[in-house]
Amino acid sequence: MKCYNCGCTLSEDNFCTACGADVGVYKKIIRLSNTYYNEGLERARVRDLSGAAECLRQSLKCNKNNIPARNLLGLVYFEMGEVVAALSEWILSKSIRPKKNIADDFINDVQNNQARLNSVNQAVKKYNQALAYTRRGDLDLAVIQLKKVISLNGNLMVAYQLLGLIYIKNKEYGKAKKLLERAMQIDNGNTSIRMYLQEAKQEIAEREARIGKPQKKREEAITYQSGNETIIQPLNGPERAGRHTIFNILIGLVLGMAVMWFLILPARIQSAKSDINTQLKDVSEELTTKSADMDDLNRQIASLQQSNDEAQLSLEEYTGSTGVMQDYNYLLQAAQSYINDPEDALTAAGYLEQIKTTSGNQVSEQFLNLYSFLDSNVSAKAAEQYLSNGIDQYNDGDYDGAIENLTRAYDLDKDNDSALYYLAQSYLKNDNKDKATELFNRLISTFPNSSFKTKAQRFLDHGEEDDSQADVDTENTSGEQNQTAPDTTAEQQAALQAALQAQAIQQAQEAAAAAAAQQQQQQQQQQQAAGQ
Repeated sequence: MKCYNCGCTLSEDNFCTACGADVGVYKKIIRLSNTYYNEGLERARVRDLSGAAECLRQSLKCNKNNIPARNLLGLVYFEMGEVVAALSEWILSKSIRPKKNIADDFINDVQNNQARLNSVNQAVKKYNQALAYTRRGDLDLAVIQLKKVISLNGNLMVAYQLLGLIYIKNKEYGKAKKLLERAMQIDNGNTSIRMYLQEAKQEIAEREARIGKPQKKREEAITYQSGNETIIQPLNGPERAGRHTIFNILIGLVLGMAVMWFLILPARIQSAKSDINTQLKDVSEELTTKSADMDDLNRQIASLQQSNDEAQLSLEEYTGSTGVMQDYNYLLQAAQSYINDPEDALTAAGYLEQIKTTSGNQVSEQFLNLYSFLDSNVSAKAAEQYLSNGIDQYNDGDYDGAIENLTRAYDLDKDNDSALYYLAQSYLKNDNKDKATELFNRLISTFPNSSFKTKAQRFLDHGEEDDSQADVDTENTSGEQNQTAPDTTAEQQAALQAALQAQAIQQAQEAAAAAAAQQQQQQQQQQQAAGQ
């Protein structure tokens, strides 16, 4: 165990022998994190995946740098069918420990298996569609989609839960029991699955108790001994023939003729009439069924058309000129520019300004982390370059260009009194005294210790203008300490590369989702043509 203050190896004492830091509580936290990790490992070995995930999350709350716990949590998520959550944990693990980390192998295995990625994307898309069908009450369509989801991703536990719940609602307890028992083989610690399975078994038991099991009737027979043999004769066995065979034959012929004349012919006529009536009834029922099928097909066509419209809107949100995909492209271009030339902050800042989607409800957590990382490293350098360019334009008399660059510099660095002062001077030189007055007042109120305060006050009191040349090397003189962006270290570069890989995976998933939406639209058109 290493000291959190100096990095030296700790002894059994509750203080660091190198720096003297109190490490008693620190040791307890690390041991608690390892305890949770060991418990999660044991639960994972017996396929209690839900319990293992909960223990591993508790372990990471105690020690977010617990690499074995984070990698194991990613494996548990992957086994539960949540591939995106697994990739997130492995990428975070790689950002904490860039070298000698088994998370590299996990990420490469997922990225190199494009067929697996496509199946996962289609499964997630179909699950979301099934969830929408369920909320609208179209349970039959939801069941069809969930069966496809399980065929694509057989470990997605949420799909088993939803399908089992629909079966229970439809009172198909046998199907629910079979499906939920299959889910228990994947994750035997899932409390929702256990609760649904118990309810299905209880309903099946109550139904069997109400109906009762049929009893088989034993066929009765007569048994008797004949010498050493046992003869078994059924009660409904054939009777022995009489002795008067000829007489019986004659009587049979007479009776047969009478039956044919008086019974068979009328019966055949009646049978023919009955057959005709039956055929008419069947034709009528078939027409009624066809009419009901046509109404059902019309409803399905309307539902599929609505689904098609929703898919088109969803596709437009991702692929439009102002959609999420365009923001991903701007973010990747900004990251690539920053990696190629960290000193060229203006190019990266230009791409970041084009990004309009920064809400967590629309983009992923990896997107927001990468955006925050680039913004914190680029803004300060870009502000300095905008300030330098603006001062050069101010000295050359290009006041419009100076206003543009100094405005950007001040927007990026609100603590820079130099940018605010020369922006006011540029407006004043450009014959916009109202705007210049507003900015001078802001300078005096915001930066009371600035070296430019006296010049600004002279203009406000006496209208005295500053005709001196601006210093190109002018920096913040407000007396407040500026925060500069930290130099990009090798560890930050590795974290940035890992984040770029996550964004590439996200972009591939969105492209696969768009392709799946287009394929679904084609299938709906084919179904409409078949219904017509």
